[in-house]
Amino acid sequence: MTSTPRVSVVIPTYRRPELLRRSIRSVLEQTFSSLEVVVVDDNGEGHPEQKRTRKVLAEAFDDPRIRYIVNDGEGGGSGARNTGIHHATGCYIAFLDDDEDWEPDKLKKQVALLDSAPSDVGVIDSGFLDHKADGRIRTVRPKMQGWILERLLRKTGGRAPKLSTLLCRREVFDTAGAFDASLPARQDYDLYIRIARHFRFESVMEPLANKRSDADQRITGNINNFIEGFEGLYRKIAPDLRTRPKTHAIYLLKQAEVLALGGQQKAARQKYLQALRLWWFNPRLVPYGLKVLRKPQPTKD
Repeated sequence: MTSTPRVSVVIPTYRRPELLRRSIRSVLEQTFSSLEVVVVDDNGEGHPEQKRTRKVLAEAFDDPRIRYIVNDGEGGGSGARNTGIHHATGCYIAFLDDDEDWEPDKLKKQVALLDSAPSDVGVIDSGFLDHKADGRIRTVRPKMQGWILERLLRKTGGRAPKLSTLLCRREVFDTAGAFDASLPARQDYDLYIRIARHFRFESVMEPLANKRSDADQRITGNINNFIEGFEGLYRKIAPDLRTRPKTHAIYLLKQAEVLALGGQQKAARQKYLQALRLWWFNPRLVPYGLKVLRKPQPTKD
């Protein structure tokens, strides 16, 4: 590259180079060309999967905009993204999971909007297409605009932003910090909350990214990680929740549901009763109660 790219696209990857190829191709085929692709391999130097990923990249691509970085080893998606942020040179930073991909005009449309936005707009979101295993395609559009902290804390105003649809100013991370790699889950949500304390979110409403049904190894598939992530985030935002009893109650109900799914019925009931005491007339008490208070089914030998 002869000049500094305007956008750095950070792609963490771990043990799925075939899917990574599709993700990278969707970035290189963007109609906006002032970019670099920072691929962060979290397999660790010398790991067989790292060697396979390097081989796939060498055979599939010959583009100077690709930068390949081997992480120190299994730092998780958040640790790999933090490495990518550290090495990124663009004034704007975007993220793409190695099992997702973009529509060709994604960066062009988001850069145009961010270029014209006031400095307190730190993030541009977009919609995405959710490709189901049965062939159905669902269009998902952004729901949260402007100063979204309250809606994020309540998580009741539609979907939160999605990492692979975002374009961020670099200053966002200087101000709000990067990903909290100590959380085993909910790292994205934690980051959105910290960003929303300082910056507005705006959106391109049309779908510009693709979530594919062939994605695997997602963190949400590990319920124990999700339980720990819920509790870790709870400790971080507890000061916010203590001043917002109804929001606090909503979070506790969601946490109770996750605990129940993980078989921790006693802890789930405790969270549910805590939510009940905070907001007696919460309309969500009944549907969540049906999930949390029912007796677990006996397991069959």
